[in-house]
Amino acid sequence: PGYSASYTYCWKRSGHGSLNVRGAIMNSCNYFFAEMGYRMGMDTLREYYAKFGLGSPTGIEIGDTAGRLPSQNEGENLAPWAAFGQANQEYSPLQLANYIAALCGGGDRYATHLLKNVRSSGSGALEYVYDAEPVETIAMSSENLSAVLAGMHDLATDGAVSQYFKNCIVDAAAKTGTIQTGDTKNNNGAFVCFAPYDDPQIAVAIVIEKGGSGAALASTAVQVLNAYFSNTSASSAITGENTLLG
Repeated sequence: PGYSASYTYCWKRSGHGSLNVRGAIMNSCNYFFAEMGYRMGMDTLREYYAKFGLGSPTGIEIGDTAGRLPSQNEGENLAPWAAFGQANQEYSPLQLANYIAALCGGGDRYATHLLKNVRSSGSGALEYVYDAEPVETIAMSSENLSAVLAGMHDLATDGAVSQYFKNCIVDAAAKTGTIQTGDTKNNNGAFVCFAPYDDPQIAVAIVIEKGGSGAALASTAVQVLNAYFSNTSASSAITGENTLLG
């Protein structure tokens, strides 16, 4: 479709036909999201991106970045492109993982952290305790949320990356992404997923420079999920806090 004097294209130039949200996510249909962005407008897109933590620091204690939302000054003209990741947006892998965690967690977004608490080496008194309260709770209807998560699940089970997720030991949901750099031969690949689908415990974001399309990263994501869930029984044996493990 055309917006102003410019045109946007889907990776499938002929389009995917009539799609709902679930089908658009499964098929990565740029046309669908361009039209959605056009109807929503840049201000609304930016508002919801910010609610999911995009464009602001994550809270991690070892160096952080705010990333960049599509510019307010670009107005409505680039909203169709902003809706599927263009329009000069920049986000870290951690921001993407936290965004997916908030999504599959029902809308509760937490600050990312490595420290649970800090105790005084002398008295043992607590000097710092991580605040486990959400920093944002995004209001979403159960119908809308279910459609988005189901689209991600369809991608992993029946879509372009299903051949990789057949080897996953848990039922997962995923979304591909292609980060354009201006060099069509050297796009960066992005991939996000969460598992298990019906009881999310982990969200994963992978970015590989010059990795091509996000679908090419699916096998790496499956390896991460398999390693995590294969080791959960072993890691759960470590129950003591403030214990130095040799």
